[in-house]
Amino acid sequence: MPRRLDYASQCAELEKMARLEPRPAAEAASPGLAEPSADLACLVCGAGPARPCGYCRGVAYCGDEHRDRDARWHAPVCANLRAIADDLAFATEHPRLVDALLARATNTLAVPTSWADYLGADLAGSERRCMTDLATRPLTLAHALTLLSEHVPKTSSDLTEIHVMAAAQRERDVPPALWSELGRLLGRRFALTLVGPELAPGDLAPGIRAVPGLYRRDLWQGLGRPALVIGYDCGLLLYPTWKQTMLELRGSGVPFVITSYREWEAAGEARVLEAIGAAPLLAPALNPFASLSARRSTTIANDLARDNAYISAWR
Repeated sequence: MPRRLDYASQCAELEKMARLEPRPAAEAASPGLAEPSADLACLVCGAGPARPCGYCRGVAYCGDEHRDRDARWHAPVCANLRAIADDLAFATEHPRLVDALLARATNTLAVPTSWADYLGADLAGSERRCMTDLATRPLTLAHALTLLSEHVPKTSSDLTEIHVMAAAQRERDVPPALWSELGRLLGRRFALTLVGPELAPGDLAPGIRAVPGLYRRDLWQGLGRPALVIGYDCGLLLYPTWKQTMLELRGSGVPFVITSYREWEAAGEARVLEAIGAAPLLAPALNPFASLSARRSTTIANDLARDNAYISAWR
C-alpha cells in the first residue's frame, strides 16, 4: 500500500482536485477530539501521541490548532469517513451478506435501472451501502450490456464472452453467485475472463477464469474474441501502460467500457480516447450502479471516492 503523502503534498493534491471538482462546503463546525493515543500521529505535523477526530476517528491531530488548520479539508469528508468505518464493521459482523443480497435480488425479474429496483427501497445505512459495494461490478456490467444491446448481440452459440481488463483483487473477490446475476437478469450465458498483472491464474468458478498480465489484443488468440471488454476504475490518466491497449482496442470492432471514480477523471479519459480516434458509444455519465460505500485514498487522508461512479463506452 502506498505511504501517505506528507501534509503539504496532501494539501497540494487536494487543491488540484478542488479546482476540478469543488468540494461541498462544511455543514458543521469541526468536531471535538477524542482521547490521545500513542498509536496515532498528527496528520499535520506527524507528532504523537495524537487525538483522533471525535466523530469519524479517521484522522488525528496533536491538538485543536492543527485540527482547525485542517478543517477546510476534513469537514467535507468527516461524515463519509465515519460511514466507511461503520461499513467495515458491518461487513465484518455479517460475513454472509451476499446471501441476504441475493435473497432480495431474486425478486427482481427485469433488468433493474437503479439500486432501489434491485434491492428494494427499504434498505438504509451500512446494510444498503455494503450490498451495493458487493454488487457494483456485475450490476454495472449488466447496465452497460443493456445500454449497448445493439452493439453486443447474442452469438449463435448463445455464449457471450466478456473480458475484464485491469482486473485486480476487487474483481477477483466478487462472489461467483453475483457474476451469475448477469445471466439471470439478461437471459443469456456469459463467460467471464479477468485479466490483470496481479492475478494468479486459474478457474474461479464455472465460466469465470483469471489470467495474469497486461490486457493486450493478442490475448484474443488464446482467450477468444470478446463481445465486450470492460475496465473498472482502471485509471487511464495515471498509467502509461494503457496507451498500447487503447490503441489496439479502438477500431477493433469490439466495444469497450470504462468506469471512473470522478466526473473530471471521466472527462479527461474521454479526451484521451477521442484523441487516439476511439468513437464514443456512450458519453461519460453517472452510473446508477456505482457503489454507495466510499473508499479512502491510500495516499491522501482527506480524500475518498466511490467505485464505478461514472461510466462510458467506446469502439
